[in-house]
This record gives sequence, structure tokens and C-alpha cells, in this order.
Amino acid sequence: MISGKFGEIGELIFEIDLVGADTERYPIDVLLDTGFTTGYLALDAQDVQSLGWSMIEGERAMRMVQGEDFFDVYEGRVFLDEREYIIPVLAGSGISEPLLGLQWLKMLPLAVNFAAEMLTLG
Repeated sequence: MISGKFGEIGELIFEIDLVGADTERYPIDVLLDTGFTTGYLALDAQDVQSLGWSMIEGERAMRMVQGEDFFDVYEGRVFLDEREYIIPVLAGSGISEPLLGLQWLKMLPLAVNFAAEMLTLG
């Protein structure tokens, strides 16, 4: 189980580790995005390329709030809840902060208690 924190306006933020092709682990904060229903993780394309991950699909069309956009899909490795996962990662230009998608909630339980300031995943 990992503990998260609440952002200034109640955002749900967790720290996960990205595992580069060199097996080095890189901790990052990710925002759980309740509107990101079809994926596990979205990162800026430059960040993904710096990790050395392999592209598995190019130019996947995705429906966004602003309309349709295109993302490359990479095979990513992450550590979350003390376990390594190999997941498809969406990479696009201009993603301002890493986003954790709701697909995680099919595998890991989410507990949110604003009053007690408790946030856990896993």
C-alpha cells in the first residue's frame, strides 16, 4: 500500500517509481486523474524518451476534453505498492504533469478520507 497526499485544491497525488531501461529507479509524483479512464499512466514524450522505454504503438488517437489528440504508446516499467508493473504508457507533447489513470483501480483499492487526511492506494 502506498500513501498519497492531497494537493492544494484536493488533488490526489501519489509517488511512484519509474524504472528506466538502465534499471535505475526514478521517483515522481503523479496526479490521479479521474477523467483518465482508459490508461494507466500518461507522461510527457521527452520524459518517456529519456527513460529508454520501447515504443509499442505510434499515433494512437484518444478522445480528450479539447477534442481528439494522438499519443505514442510505450512499454513502461513502474514500481507501485512495492511491486513492479509493466504497463502501456501514453506519451504526448505538452503533458504538464504525470497522470495516473483509473485502470489502476481495477487492480488496487483506493481509500480516500479527506476528514482524516488519509489517502492510500493498494
